[in-house]
Amino acid sequence: MYNPYMYDDERVINPRVGEIVLYTVHKGDNVYRIAKTLNSEVAWIQVMNQLNDDLLIHPQQELLVPIVYQKVPPMPQPFQRETYDLYF
Repeated sequence: MYNPYMYDDERVINPRVGEIVLYTVHKGDNVYRIAKTLNSEVAWIQVMNQLNDDLLIHPQQELLVPIVYQKVPPMPQPFQRETYDLYF
């Protein structure tokens, strides 16, 4: 499974709701992107890691990230049947 936020040294994980992931911060990461990518919430990450209101994080910092949402696959679109008029 490809994830644009994954790095070469990371393995694919599929965490479940209620699990806590240990995430290593990389250059360019921010708490909002980490929360969105791992189906979490910024407030939970802030509390679990005792971050101040600036949400300042640094590369190589390890964060505990609770998984609070189940990723739901998109609903399939209904099949649209094309109709054609026939002329004889």
